[in-house]
Amino acid sequence: MKLVIFDIDGTLCHSKFVDDLCFINAFKVALDYELTAEQAEWDKYKTATELGVVKEILTGLQRKADKNSINKVIDAYTAELEIQLNKDSNAFTVVHGAKELIAYLVKNEDCEPAIATGGFLKPALLKLSKLGFDIAGIELRSSDDFGSKQEMIKDIIRTHSKRTGNISIEKVVYIGDREYDYKTSMALGIDFVGIDFNGNGKLQKAGVKNVINNFEPIEKFLELI
Repeated sequence: MKLVIFDIDGTLCHSKFVDDLCFINAFKVALDYELTAEQAEWDKYKTATELGVVKEILTGLQRKADKNSINKVIDAYTAELEIQLNKDSNAFTVVHGAKELIAYLVKNEDCEPAIATGGFLKPALLKLSKLGFDIAGIELRSSDDFGSKQEMIKDIIRTHSKRTGNISIEKVVYIGDREYDYKTSMALGIDFVGIDFNGNGKLQKAGVKNVINNFEPIEKFLELI
Protein backbone atom coordinates (compact mmCIF):
# COMPACT_ATOMS: atom_id res chain seq x y z
CA MET A 1 0.00 0.00 0.00
CA LYS A 2 1.29 3.43 -0.98
CA LEU A 3 0.06 6.45 0.97
CA VAL A 4 0.00 9.45 -1.40
CA ILE A 5 -0.50 12.75 0.46
CA PHE A 6 -1.25 16.01 -1.37
CA ASP A 7 -0.89 19.67 -0.53
CA ILE A 8 -3.74 21.84 -1.87
CA ASP A 9 -2.66 25.35 -2.86
CA GLY A 10 -0.23 25.29 -5.77
CA THR A 11 -0.54 21.52 -5.97
CA LEU A 12 -4.16 20.50 -6.58
CA CYS A 13 -5.22 24.03 -7.46
CA HIS A 14 -3.67 27.43 -8.06
CA SER A 15 -4.98 30.76 -6.81
CA LYS A 16 -2.09 32.61 -5.20
CA PHE A 17 -3.03 36.13 -6.31
CA VAL A 18 -6.62 35.69 -5.14
CA ASP A 19 -5.46 34.01 -1.90
CA ASP A 20 -3.20 36.94 -1.03
CA LEU A 21 -5.89 39.50 -1.85
CA CYS A 22 -8.50 37.67 0.23
CA PHE A 23 -6.06 37.21 3.12
CA ILE A 24 -5.36 40.94 3.16
CA ASN A 25 -9.07 41.78 2.94
CA ALA A 26 -9.87 39.33 5.74
CA PHE A 27 -7.65 41.17 8.21
CA LYS A 28 -9.32 44.45 7.28
CA VAL A 29 -12.81 43.01 7.72
CA ALA A 30 -12.13 40.94 10.84
CA LEU A 31 -9.63 43.08 12.73
CA ASP A 32 -9.70 46.47 10.99
CA TYR A 33 -6.03 46.21 10.05
CA GLU A 34 -4.56 46.61 6.57
CA LEU A 35 -1.85 44.09 5.81
CA THR A 36 0.84 44.92 3.29
CA ALA A 37 1.52 42.57 0.39
CA GLU A 38 4.78 41.61 2.12
CA GLN A 39 2.93 40.65 5.30
CA ALA A 40 0.78 38.26 3.26
CA GLU A 41 3.83 36.30 2.07
CA TRP A 42 4.00 32.99 3.97
CA ASP A 43 7.68 32.35 3.28
CA LYS A 44 8.79 35.19 5.54
CA TYR A 45 7.29 33.57 8.63
CA LYS A 46 8.76 30.94 10.94
CA THR A 47 5.79 28.59 10.65
CA ALA A 48 4.64 28.28 7.06
CA THR A 49 0.97 27.55 7.77
CA GLU A 50 -2.00 29.92 7.78
CA LEU A 51 -2.49 29.45 11.51
CA GLY A 52 1.19 30.13 12.20
CA VAL A 53 1.17 33.21 9.96
CA VAL A 54 -1.97 34.66 11.59
CA LYS A 55 -0.54 34.08 15.08
CA GLU A 56 2.76 35.74 14.17
CA ILE A 57 1.02 38.74 12.62
CA LEU A 58 -1.25 39.21 15.64
CA THR A 59 1.69 38.88 18.02
CA GLY A 60 3.66 41.42 15.99
CA LEU A 61 0.73 43.81 16.23
CA GLN A 62 0.67 43.24 19.99
CA ARG A 63 -2.79 41.76 19.79
CA LYS A 64 -4.02 38.58 21.41
CA ALA A 65 -3.61 35.56 19.14
CA ASP A 66 -6.61 33.93 20.78
CA LYS A 67 -9.19 31.58 19.31
CA ASN A 68 -11.76 34.33 18.91
CA SER A 69 -9.46 36.56 16.83
CA ILE A 70 -8.23 33.65 14.74
CA ASN A 71 -11.77 32.43 14.03
CA LYS A 72 -12.75 35.94 12.92
CA VAL A 73 -9.91 35.91 10.39
CA ILE A 74 -10.84 32.40 9.19
CA ASP A 75 -14.49 33.31 8.68
CA ALA A 76 -13.64 36.58 6.92
CA TYR A 77 -11.04 34.88 4.74
CA THR A 78 -13.49 32.15 3.70
CA ALA A 79 -16.15 34.76 2.92
CA GLU A 80 -13.70 36.79 0.83
CA LEU A 81 -12.71 33.70 -1.16
CA GLU A 82 -16.36 32.94 -1.87
CA ILE A 83 -16.92 36.51 -3.05
CA GLN A 84 -14.02 36.20 -5.48
CA LEU A 85 -15.25 32.82 -6.72
CA ASN A 86 -18.69 34.23 -7.37
CA LYS A 87 -17.15 37.19 -9.23
CA ASP A 88 -14.87 35.10 -11.39
CA SER A 89 -15.17 31.33 -11.80
CA ASN A 90 -11.63 31.32 -13.22
CA ALA A 91 -10.12 32.89 -10.09
CA PHE A 92 -9.09 29.39 -9.02
CA THR A 93 -7.45 26.97 -11.44
CA VAL A 94 -7.39 23.20 -11.09
CA VAL A 95 -3.94 21.83 -11.82
CA HIS A 96 -4.40 19.69 -14.94
CA GLY A 97 -5.23 16.08 -14.10
CA ALA A 98 -5.58 16.64 -10.36
CA LYS A 99 -9.25 15.69 -10.03
CA GLU A 100 -8.86 12.67 -12.28
CA LEU A 101 -5.80 11.51 -10.32
CA ILE A 102 -7.55 11.76 -6.95
CA ALA A 103 -10.52 9.78 -8.33
CA TYR A 104 -8.16 7.17 -9.75
CA LEU A 105 -6.25 6.75 -6.49
CA VAL A 106 -9.48 6.37 -4.48
CA LYS A 107 -10.38 3.34 -6.62
CA ASN A 108 -6.84 1.91 -6.71
CA GLU A 109 -6.34 -0.85 -4.14
CA ASP A 110 -2.57 -0.29 -4.06
CA CYS A 111 -2.71 3.44 -3.26
CA GLU A 112 -4.56 5.65 -0.83
CA PRO A 113 -4.79 9.43 -1.28
CA ALA A 114 -4.80 11.91 1.61
CA ILE A 115 -4.47 15.67 2.00
CA ALA A 116 -2.24 17.76 4.30
CA THR A 117 -2.62 21.50 3.78
CA GLY A 118 -0.96 24.40 5.51
CA GLY A 119 -4.20 26.32 5.05
CA PHE A 120 -7.25 26.56 7.28
CA LEU A 121 -9.94 23.88 6.96
CA LYS A 122 -12.91 26.10 5.98
CA PRO A 123 -11.27 27.82 2.99
CA ALA A 124 -9.64 24.54 1.94
CA LEU A 125 -13.00 22.75 1.82
CA LEU A 126 -14.54 25.71 -0.01
CA LYS A 127 -11.92 25.60 -2.75
CA LEU A 128 -12.08 21.83 -3.20
CA SER A 129 -15.88 21.86 -3.29
CA LYS A 130 -16.16 24.78 -5.73
CA LEU A 131 -13.58 23.19 -8.02
CA GLY A 132 -15.39 19.86 -8.07
CA PHE A 133 -13.01 17.64 -6.10
CA ASP A 134 -14.67 14.58 -4.57
CA ILE A 135 -12.82 14.04 -1.28
CA ALA A 136 -15.44 11.91 0.49
CA GLY A 137 -13.65 9.44 2.75
CA ILE A 138 -10.21 10.98 2.17
CA GLU A 139 -8.15 11.85 5.25
CA LEU A 140 -7.56 15.62 5.40
CA ARG A 141 -5.44 17.57 7.86
CA SER A 142 -5.16 21.35 8.10
CA SER A 143 -3.38 23.97 10.17
CA ASP A 144 -6.45 24.42 12.41
CA ASP A 145 -5.29 21.54 14.60
CA PHE A 146 -1.62 21.07 13.73
CA GLY A 147 1.42 23.30 14.09
CA SER A 148 3.28 21.94 11.07
CA LYS A 149 2.92 19.69 8.05
CA GLN A 150 5.19 17.18 9.74
CA GLU A 151 2.59 16.75 12.46
CA MET A 152 -0.21 16.47 9.89
CA ILE A 153 1.55 13.77 7.88
CA LYS A 154 2.49 11.80 10.99
CA ASP A 155 -1.15 11.88 12.11
CA ILE A 156 -2.37 10.68 8.71
CA ILE A 157 0.09 7.78 8.86
CA ARG A 158 -1.00 6.88 12.42
CA THR A 159 -4.68 7.03 11.48
CA HIS A 160 -4.11 4.91 8.38
CA SER A 161 -2.23 2.27 10.40
CA LYS A 162 -4.97 2.06 13.05
CA ARG A 163 -7.75 1.84 10.47
CA THR A 164 -6.16 -0.74 8.18
CA GLY A 165 -4.69 -2.97 10.89
CA ASN A 166 -2.35 -5.45 9.22
CA ILE A 167 -2.01 -3.61 5.91
CA SER A 168 1.51 -2.22 5.98
CA ILE A 169 2.52 1.01 4.29
CA GLU A 170 5.04 0.27 1.55
CA LYS A 171 5.78 3.91 0.83
CA VAL A 172 4.63 7.41 1.81
CA VAL A 173 4.86 10.16 -0.81
CA TYR A 174 4.12 13.85 -0.29
CA ILE A 175 3.14 16.02 -3.25
CA GLY A 176 3.75 19.76 -2.86
CA ASP A 177 4.83 22.95 -4.59
CA ARG A 178 7.12 24.62 -2.06
CA GLU A 179 10.62 24.13 -0.73
CA TYR A 180 9.00 23.90 2.71
CA ASP A 181 7.10 20.82 1.50
CA TYR A 182 10.34 19.28 0.25
CA LYS A 183 12.14 19.94 3.54
CA THR A 184 9.20 18.46 5.45
CA SER A 185 9.42 15.29 3.38
CA MET A 186 13.17 15.01 3.90
CA ALA A 187 12.77 15.48 7.65
CA LEU A 188 10.22 12.66 7.75
CA GLY A 189 12.24 10.41 5.47
CA ILE A 190 9.44 10.07 2.91
CA ASP A 191 9.43 10.48 -0.86
CA PHE A 192 8.54 13.80 -2.48
CA VAL A 193 7.18 14.85 -5.87
CA GLY A 194 7.25 18.55 -6.65
CA ILE A 195 4.62 20.48 -8.60
CA ASP A 196 5.96 23.45 -10.56
CA PHE A 197 2.68 24.83 -11.94
CA ASN A 198 4.21 28.16 -12.98
CA GLY A 199 7.45 26.71 -14.30
CA ASN A 200 9.65 28.89 -12.07
CA GLY A 201 12.24 26.18 -11.45
CA LYS A 202 12.53 26.85 -7.71
CA LEU A 203 12.13 23.21 -6.69
CA GLN A 204 14.78 22.02 -9.15
CA LYS A 205 17.17 24.63 -7.76
CA ALA A 206 16.41 23.35 -4.26
CA GLY A 207 17.53 19.88 -5.31
CA VAL A 208 14.19 18.18 -5.97
CA LYS A 209 14.68 15.39 -8.51
CA ASN A 210 11.09 14.60 -9.39
CA VAL A 211 9.29 17.75 -10.52
CA ILE A 212 6.25 17.93 -12.81
CA ASN A 213 4.04 20.80 -14.01
CA ASN A 214 0.75 18.88 -13.73
CA PHE A 215 -0.65 15.39 -13.30
CA GLU A 216 -1.18 14.53 -16.96
CA PRO A 217 -0.89 11.82 -18.03
CA ILE A 218 -1.65 9.87 -14.85
CA GLU A 219 0.71 7.10 -15.95
CA LYS A 220 3.64 9.53 -15.84
CA PHE A 221 2.84 10.50 -12.26
CA LEU A 222 2.41 6.87 -11.19
CA GLU A 223 5.90 6.08 -12.45
CA LEU A 224 7.31 8.69 -10.05
CA ILE A 225 5.72 7.15 -6.96
